[in-house]
Amino acid sequence: MIEIDGSHGEGGGQILRTSVSLSSVLGEPVRMRDIRAGRSRPGLAPQHVTSIEAVGELCGADTDGVFPGSKEITFRPGQLVGGEFEFDVGTAGSVSLVMQSCLLPAVLSKAGVRITLRGGTDVRWAPPIDYMRLAHIPILSMFGPSCYIELASRGFYPEGGGEVLVDISPEGGLRPIKLLSQGKVVSMRGIACAQNLPEHVVTRMKHSALKTMAGTYDVRIESDIRSGPSTGAGIVLAATCENTILAESALGAKGVRSEALGEHCAEALLETVRSGATIDEHMTDQVLPYMALAKPGSVVVTEELTSHAETNIWLIEQFLGKKFSVETIGTLKRISTA
Repeated sequence: MIEIDGSHGEGGGQILRTSVSLSSVLGEPVRMRDIRAGRSRPGLAPQHVTSIEAVGELCGADTDGVFPGSKEITFRPGQLVGGEFEFDVGTAGSVSLVMQSCLLPAVLSKAGVRITLRGGTDVRWAPPIDYMRLAHIPILSMFGPSCYIELASRGFYPEGGGEVLVDISPEGGLRPIKLLSQGKVVSMRGIACAQNLPEHVVTRMKHSALKTMAGTYDVRIESDIRSGPSTGAGIVLAATCENTILAESALGAKGVRSEALGEHCAEALLETVRSGATIDEHMTDQVLPYMALAKPGSVVVTEELTSHAETNIWLIEQFLGKKFSVETIGTLKRISTA
């Protein structure tokens, strides 16, 4: 059984999610202690419980210690066989983070997987669902699997109430990806959303983003205006390049003008494109498990090695041994697998 110190490095929920995901695909039991020990509320939060339970159902796992507040869990995986599943965080906890936990075992299952997730689709400290749709899933498809996300309803903090459906078609393994250069920017697209708010909130976000990017690229931003059980707004922008996809996001908050959201998101994406990186900093830690389990030879280039990425490299190598090489290339970091 692999023993993992949940307080290592960044010490958050990511260690937990990656641990159970790797355990499920490798068939290796794992015990984790000191879960989120450095947080103001240590132990498992509801979304972490849902992540463990979700991966557990995908592989028929036997678990101990999986309840809110728990600081130690044991996860003994069974077999990945595919099927249909439904999971409800029960709060505005991020469905994107639960989805990340499930994607790795799902793409390596013996049959297709269909998952319905309920909770928060656009919440702080997590990728918005549109980032998953515009960036994460397209990059995952480069490894071979086919995935599709349908957004049934949005969920903002604190009410939640979002629902997404995810269809995953495994390909029997993961092929390596080599993202050495961006290539030319082919298109810029985005989604500006608001729920239970006036239409002008989205219009102002869009116009601000378009103004910030004027004279650079042809940008198209969709409007998604809804009513629902929760209230909020946000914007996601993505640059589709010849060889990769880069994305940034901004989430609305009380006292933050819509124009500031659009401008901030656009400026962040332009900065990432100009850096020459082939994956944005948010995708860096997310792509590492796929790289580690694919055949050797994957390469990506990022602006910086974040604490999340450093922690994920450490964690993955607890399961698989030395996997990654990190080189400094000017102001960038090149991560590769041998």
